Amino acid sequence: MSALYLLGFRDDERGTEEVTSSEGKTILSHKKGLGVQPADLIRLYDRRDHYVAVGRDADAIAAFYFRSSSAVRHWSDGDGRTPYLAINKKMAAEVMRACLLVQRRRLEVYSLDGARWVLSRRGSPGNISAFEEECLRDGELPPDASTTIAAVRLGRTAGSKGYSGNARLVGVCFADGASRSLRTSEFEDDENLCTLESLLCQQGTREVAVTDAPRGAFAQKHAEQDLRRLVGSEQPVHARAFETQQQLPVGCFSALCRHLDLPSLTESHGQWGIEWVEPREFVRLDASALRALSVEPQPNEADRNASLYGIFAKTKTAGGGRLLRKWLKQPLLSPHEIEHRLDLVQTFVSSLELRATLRDTCLPAMGARAGSSRLRRPAACARRRCGLCPLVGADLDRLQRRLFSGRATLQDVVLLYSLLGSLPRLLSALAGGGYAEGGEGEGEVDGHTLVQSAFTEPLQVVHENFERYRQLVHAAELAGLGASRDETVAEIEAAHEALCERLGVDEGRVKLEKGAPHGYHCRVSRKENMTHNSLVDEKLIRDADGVNVLGTKKDGVAFRDKALDKLAARYKELAAHYQTAQARPQRPLSRRRGARARLIPPAGTLVTKVVDTAATFCPLIAELAGHLTKLDVLLAFAAVAASAPEPYVRPTLLPPEAPRALRIDGARHPCVERMESAGGGTGSFIKNDVALGDHAADAEVPSLLLVTGPNCGGKSTYIRSVGVCVLLAQVGCFVPADAMEFSPVDAILARVGAGDMQSRGVSTFMAEMLEHFHELTALADREAAVGNRHVAAHVDGDDLTPLFKVQPGPSDQSYGVAVAASCDFPSSVVESAKRKLAELESATVGGGPAADAADATAKRERLASVTAEERAAGTAEVRRRLFDFGMDTPQLSESLRASTNPYVRALLEVATAEVAAEAGV
Repeated sequence: MSALYLLGFRDDERGTEEVTSSEGKTILSHKKGLGVQPADLIRLYDRRDHYVAVGRDADAIAAFYFRSSSAVRHWSDGDGRTPYLAINKKMAAEVMRACLLVQRRRLEVYSLDGARWVLSRRGSPGNISAFEEECLRDGELPPDASTTIAAVRLGRTAGSKGYSGNARLVGVCFADGASRSLRTSEFEDDENLCTLESLLCQQGTREVAVTDAPRGAFAQKHAEQDLRRLVGSEQPVHARAFETQQQLPVGCFSALCRHLDLPSLTESHGQWGIEWVEPREFVRLDASALRALSVEPQPNEADRNASLYGIFAKTKTAGGGRLLRKWLKQPLLSPHEIEHRLDLVQTFVSSLELRATLRDTCLPAMGARAGSSRLRRPAACARRRCGLCPLVGADLDRLQRRLFSGRATLQDVVLLYSLLGSLPRLLSALAGGGYAEGGEGEGEVDGHTLVQSAFTEPLQVVHENFERYRQLVHAAELAGLGASRDETVAEIEAAHEALCERLGVDEGRVKLEKGAPHGYHCRVSRKENMTHNSLVDEKLIRDADGVNVLGTKKDGVAFRDKALDKLAARYKELAAHYQTAQARPQRPLSRRRGARARLIPPAGTLVTKVVDTAATFCPLIAELAGHLTKLDVLLAFAAVAASAPEPYVRPTLLPPEAPRALRIDGARHPCVERMESAGGGTGSFIKNDVALGDHAADAEVPSLLLVTGPNCGGKSTYIRSVGVCVLLAQVGCFVPADAMEFSPVDAILARVGAGDMQSRGVSTFMAEMLEHFHELTALADREAAVGNRHVAAHVDGDDLTPLFKVQPGPSDQSYGVAVAASCDFPSSVVESAKRKLAELESATVGGGPAADAADATAKRERLASVTAEERAAGTAEVRRRLFDFGMDTPQLSESLRASTNPYVRALLEVATAEVAAEAGV
């Protein structure tokens, strides 16, 4: 379906239209009155049945979202022509979603208040609460749709309470509109703000609201009063979260209040929470480390197994997916918390029956995430819709927000009731059998006791506290209406199956549909296709006994049999009854035993009373969601660990008094081992070991490893495997290895590849040439704590075969020529490179390309003794030889001279000048 069709345009409707309506004139007048529009802002005007984008916004939406300008029309206002674009409600939702989540633009929507246009909704990449309905897809926010926005303020530690010296001081406040949470922090940082970068990444920050704010944006005059409005006068506030002596985070909170206009959102008052964030609570991960370890999927990444999130995204609830992303970016530092998570994961790994019951039956009944696999259904209903199916896409966090904001409907109330109806089954599974035996041997975990304290007991308390909610729904006679409607849907699907069986036609050829004017009905296509002859199906339907043809259109023939007629009529009646129940006046309650009859006040409707009362359960819904999402993620950890190509193992935490060490036997990369090119999970991944530790305590173990070897030989995969294993272990998950012992680390720093130098005009090859990495291997001769490792490769002439096995010692030769030959470089280039390589190696150590280990040692010793003057002369020699090599190769020469890269241009100028000076020109 084309975008233009969705827009509702016809060819004869395009062109120029005079602005004759007063509404059109007010749009143009209002837009001009707003002044200069920021480049990252889109404005839409709500005209009740559609939206209008005007001027630059119309062109931008047409170009990016619709890939066509043919739908853009123009208004003539006397001074010229102004482009505008009309967008229907359905397509506008997609535009808003793409604007906020894909393009990361700000969005404003204006609507009419009498004769004036007023701002009705405002959103940004970090604040999408006003556009929740448009941003939700299948009832679930996309995993990358973080709603956290931050304000940052910088200062100095001199004069600050609790600090000394004159170092960089950072204050920050985070606001998450989806969870109604505020988080503040203040900490010392270096001049590069590394801790701030890590904290922004860990908190899933989507937007930093204030970077060059005008003077007064951080004013704190009404900060404490605003905070008390948001959190409520009765809610406790963490002592460190709001101290007047800490001016930086308080000012950041004030800035966010102004940016988000929180004081004016009276419906959210009393529902916010505030807490103090300690940066040293989690492992430090910056943006480079998150990319290098493939923690999150990259944009437009099709392979689900290419990221840790994709591999572990086995959660059954929508909230579980969001918590998984949060945990992967916040590895723990506390040994006690790490062990606690590992104990729970071990319990679920060992208890297969319990894990299967919870994941396949209990959690899906508590609201399966959209797009999850087919639920286990009763035998009476084998098709998609049944008593459980309304829970697909149900999100407790979303239900809480809808109830709290007053946007909930009767359907939301009944949906929450259905979710609570499945809670006893979950409690029964947790409290019953299915646990693996344990608890007797040293180090064994008593899984049953552990799960009881972590989940069963707190969930039992929540279940009891929801009793009043269940009574409320029963009193309003809502549960029966919803259940009867869903039961009828299940009977309709069963009747559809029976009809197909009676006609001898496959279910895929007879579609069950619902829509005006027939309600539930069946349809067969009238078009022929290669799979089967639909015209034959149509004739079979018309000739069958007891089949009533409802109508014929181009897209097919609609029909029902007698059984389906009765069920469709019953569903229509129940649906109408369900709708009228939402709007009927409240009626008197029945007389209670021993009490006088009471009347409900006539103001409002039944649904208003029920929804308002249900909103008081929002804190309890949040508590239930917290327990369920944590259980969901731990079960996903266990499922992945048990079902991996090779099962994951539990890492062992070394005691605090032991020397710090990291030992991994048979380390694997969880993403690479699942790739089809690596065997697709057939066990062909080449495992490697790593041993690092305190060299002062154990002279046999290095504290630093330098890994060398050919390109595409496995160096990066090896280093990433170690980093991923450490990250997963401190998240509290099993690791892809044969065995692992570790001491917790406080940071994972990574820079894999040289792509981050592109902003300076330096290619990957040139960056590696400038860093002279191979000289680092000489450190092992001077520093006993440094160890050399290399990835093995076999070279036979121009054929390079990586072996992907990490072995002791440095790489004993250069593989650049072999790599170039394997990449089908021109033979003239390869041969020229061989000659230059032989000359360089001969000039350095007097040997050839086949230097043995003794020659390699001599090379390192000579490099270590080179003076600064000799090194500068050598650099000039290498630069001249590279220039000669480029000039000897026509294709490379042309590309070098045509390059606009400033670094390449400067290098060519220097090299040309040096060559000219040597020639005496």
